[in-house]
Amino acid sequence: MNKRAEQLFNKGDKTAAIKLVVADLNQDPKQLPEILQLSTYLVQAGDLEQAEELLARSLELFKDNQDLLYNLGNVYYLADEFDKANGIFQKLVDDNYAFEAYFMMAKTLNQQGERQLAVMYALTAVEKAPDDLQANELLADLLLANGNFSEALGFYKNVNKTKPQAKYYFNMALCAMNLKQDYQEYLNESKKLDEKYYLKNEKKLSDLQEYIKQGDSNGGE
Repeated sequence: MNKRAEQLFNKGDKTAAIKLVVADLNQDPKQLPEILQLSTYLVQAGDLEQAEELLARSLELFKDNQDLLYNLGNVYYLADEFDKANGIFQKLVDDNYAFEAYFMMAKTLNQQGERQLAVMYALTAVEKAPDDLQANELLADLLLANGNFSEALGFYKNVNKTKPQAKYYFNMALCAMNLKQDYQEYLNESKKLDEKYYLKNEKKLSDLQEYIKQGDSNGGE
């Protein structure tokens, strides 16, 4: 990895960092750490087309390299090419690549409308990396979307212990409301942490309250 480029990139000078790594690779195109570094920089700079081209070309030099494949899968995911992303992440999962492959597979399946299958991959990601905040949050979100309110509530509570957020408190309230548990304290905390987020999502809450009220009046279930 080019350390000077890393310093520049971290300071916000993305263009200079990219130029440095490109110059490195022009001298020797077979430097895998620099290829991975450049692909990450291109993605973060929003140049998905160049990142895809770099990774596809590099996979001809380093056949089936898992790190290159993973980065290419991310490029396809960000470009909304979910079928291509799915194919890559499935291959990485089959090869028992790191937990990130399961995490990204879950995200890709969710985008493809396969939420129940996405839960399974997210659960595996959490099992492989129990302390990873993003994996736990994704699993909680998927469980909530699937109507698994009790399980979702548990995972939101876990991630909230590590890093309290308005979103977590708000979604804990949604779960508690569906479970007919007390939820007001969660809402108060959500509003306290980020009032803009709370107000933006307040309609979601009132719609759910109305739905539950109608359900109760139609049979008290």
